[in-house]
Amino acid sequence: MYRILPKRLIFIGFAWIVIGLLTIAYTLPQITNWQLRLSTIPALAWFGLNALLFNPIWRFFWRKFPKLNKWVFPDLNGHWDVELCSNWPRQLQLLEAASSPDQAIDLRTCPESLLAEMKPIKLRAEISQTWWSFEMKMYNPKGDTPIDRSDTISVDPFPGNGLQPPGICYFYKQVNATDNVSDDSEFFGAARLTYDFENDELAGLAWTARMWRRAMNTAGPIKFIRCGGS
Repeated sequence: MYRILPKRLIFIGFAWIVIGLLTIAYTLPQITNWQLRLSTIPALAWFGLNALLFNPIWRFFWRKFPKLNKWVFPDLNGHWDVELCSNWPRQLQLLEAASSPDQAIDLRTCPESLLAEMKPIKLRAEISQTWWSFEMKMYNPKGDTPIDRSDTISVDPFPGNGLQPPGICYFYKQVNATDNVSDDSEFFGAARLTYDFENDELAGLAWTARMWRRAMNTAGPIKFIRCGGS
């Protein structure tokens, strides 16, 4: 998560810790018998910075002062219910129209009412967020679709900018429990999600390279709803 902060701010924060320790080093001998060696200050400053960024500590301050979620970045740690609406039914609609002279349809210009309904898929995700790493795993707890799991390759947070809310972009590899020769069992995908402060949700668009050689790539809106107590 440190990547969302300007490098100047990181150096300024570290410098203030060093200045604070130097002040203690010069005043401590005057009030106590203890002495703080100047050679230990860089190590103590680094230790102090890491202590502040230790997950239980920074998350405590985020809970104590919720404004930090907006001023810095939201705490996304925990479990999430995920709803993905896939355009796969419209891919099938296009395939059936291509193979039948009686079901011709132009997806570019036809009325919205003629399009097949997007297929909702229920998944579960777990986000692990620290100042040094950002990880997510996604799986299908009910096993009611071909989706087996989604192995996240990278998660990149982006900060809010003006009216633009913060969020994450992630790149993943999806594994499907299928042995169908007309489908891919493994393929890559990506998503971009923005955070809704009012509803504590992540929402955006996901897309995949599923069957891309046959122009059958899938995509659709995706929403993360935080599970209670996470």
